[in-house]
Amino acid sequence: MRIIALISLMLISACGFRPLYEAGGSSAAMQAKLAAVEVGPIPDRLGQIMRNRLIDRLNASGAVDYTLAVVLRQSSEGFGVRPDAAITQEQLTLVAAIKLTSNEDGTVLFEQELRARTSFDIVQSDFSTVTQREDSARRLVLELAERIHRRLALQFAKN
Repeated sequence: MRIIALISLMLISACGFRPLYEAGGSSAAMQAKLAAVEVGPIPDRLGQIMRNRLIDRLNASGAVDYTLAVVLRQSSEGFGVRPDAAITQEQLTLVAAIKLTSNEDGTVLFEQELRARTSFDIVQSDFSTVTQREDSARRLVLELAERIHRRLALQFAKN
């Protein structure tokens, strides 16, 4: 069993595999690149939640070499119609259009749209429905912030 594990490790190291993150978190070089990203203001409460999460994850400090612009769009669609024409479920979709630009020369390094979806049941209580909608939107924003963080790390690892 140990021999198989040893051979596996040797094969992985031979293929040029390089982990994006080390066991203790981001590598020092990657952390320095991520810390040089300034997150621009994102409107609305969901935008504030996303911006705060990104600032926490990027650990931004010191010199700012890059600017990240994020535009959030939210849409919802009802489905699962009852006989009285009331919907029983709602699907919430959040789209984050992101653009990373270099502050040195204004070059756009990449642009991408990330999408996240969830659905929840519509219940009799309006308060419960509103609470579910807000909680679902908050969870989607946090998920998108994590995906944006990984996308930035991949961009910096590629270059």
